[in-house]
Amino acid sequence: MTDEEYLIGLLNRDEEILSELMDTYMKLLWAVGSKYLNHQQGVTIQDIEELVSDVFIRLWKNPKGFNPSKGSLKTYLCMMTRSMALNKMKQTSKDVTVELDDSIKATLTKEESSMDWQSFYQAVMTLEEPTREIIIKRYFYEMKPKEIQEKTGYDSKLIDNKLYQGKKKLQKQFRELGGEIG
Repeated sequence: MTDEEYLIGLLNRDEEILSELMDTYMKLLWAVGSKYLNHQQGVTIQDIEELVSDVFIRLWKNPKGFNPSKGSLKTYLCMMTRSMALNKMKQTSKDVTVELDDSIKATLTKEESSMDWQSFYQAVMTLEEPTREIIIKRYFYEMKPKEIQEKTGYDSKLIDNKLYQGKKKLQKQFRELGGEIG
């Protein structure tokens, strides 16, 4: 089934489609969630189950948030899981620091961190290819530049340039929204 067919099913409130999506992506989202929420942080298996369930509930409640022309459903769900896991992990903190890498840190107040993660997703989706693909692989799948090169066949210099350009564009968009970049 294609991402577009899944979206149509969700928009039509087809529970069988949701069930199929859960069967397809449950293990992947569990892996993404458990990468950020682990037992050393006092997180239980039930917390991870709740996170993954919350991702599917959010998708069910707002299927229009996913746009197949801007990226795959798999990437969308992984990014949502990562974002929700980071928010859950940092709930108790007054300030939340989101690190894109060592040189870019965005500090948000607790209120700002609860902003709809879809805004960030949409900002990333505005980047042109191959910048978007490289940014997603680097920061959401946490692949090293060498791994990106092996997977895509792109030259290492191109990867470095696109990472730099993509981060600059995201920084600019973030500043325009009133955020701070450190």
